[in-house]
Amino acid sequence: MQFLAFVFLFSISIFSYPDVDVRGNRSENYLEMQGRATLRLPKLSLSEEDEVFLDFSVKNYGNEVIRFFPTTHVLKSFQFTIVDENDDSLSIKDELKIEDRKLKRRLTTVNLVGDEVKEIVIHKGESFTKRFNLKDYYHFEAGKKYFITGYFYPNYLEDNTNFLKTENRAMLLIEPKKKEIIKKKYESSEKLSHFEGLSPEEVVHLFLSAEMKKNWDNYFKHLHLSEFINSYTKFSKEYSNSEEDYKELVLNEFKKYLMEENAGKITYYKIQSKEILSSSLARVVVYVEREQSRNIAKYEYVYSLKKGDEILKGFWKINSVTVKVRR
Repeated sequence: MQFLAFVFLFSISIFSYPDVDVRGNRSENYLEMQGRATLRLPKLSLSEEDEVFLDFSVKNYGNEVIRFFPTTHVLKSFQFTIVDENDDSLSIKDELKIEDRKLKRRLTTVNLVGDEVKEIVIHKGESFTKRFNLKDYYHFEAGKKYFITGYFYPNYLEDNTNFLKTENRAMLLIEPKKKEIIKKKYESSEKLSHFEGLSPEEVVHLFLSAEMKKNWDNYFKHLHLSEFINSYTKFSKEYSNSEEDYKELVLNEFKKYLMEENAGKITYYKIQSKEILSSSLARVVVYVEREQSRNIAKYEYVYSLKKGDEILKGFWKINSVTVKVRR
């Protein structure tokens, strides 16, 4: 009976450790009886570029005050076991590994904002939360699922054998960086010619491709701009009524308007047909998709092209366009 009584009293002394706080006052630590530790991840699924933030919380569910004395090295008072989906443990970064030896007692610790404190006190219904960026301590692999368990040591410097295990286990999925799926940008009805001169559909292909790449020098190179402007009511009247000295200014404003891509960005196009009307006139029909504010609009563009004395011999230029909305 005396032996059993000794064991009972000894166990009580362990769970109430420490019974003297940093001020030398007698106290009891009720953490084991009324404290609960939990983990929370703001997001369960993260990309490999994201930071891995985790909240480690200790809450007092009882009536008595809980006191604990964290160390200046947070991975002593707050420790983690992290295993992947294959049950392989994740090791802390080599440069952060803690020496496994008893540290000299230090009565001064540092709180979350760097202020020196003697102890942390949690009253009834209160909680203490420490946020970690686990990427500071561990290397995570993309495409793996991890399970995290926490262990809280209320006074690691005095006794590193007593701890509070978290009631839950956090799950984390590290998703690999998504590869951008690039849609085929064009489908020309014929292979591009490498011979002297370009066909009308080749010119349209190079013209639309230049717009997609925002290569405006090449874009305007395929336009007969002084005629193409007449396809836009907003500019045609002003251009036709302007003096010769002022026409160049109107053309410059028109070029700025085209570069602003007011109808949206081209995401896809397909040359559907061509028609040679004469030795110097041609027509090319193109299906075009444009994106604006994440909405896709579908159009049918009919380009008219011409070549002649005022254009380089053997080359076509776009001189007008009509647009229809496709449904």
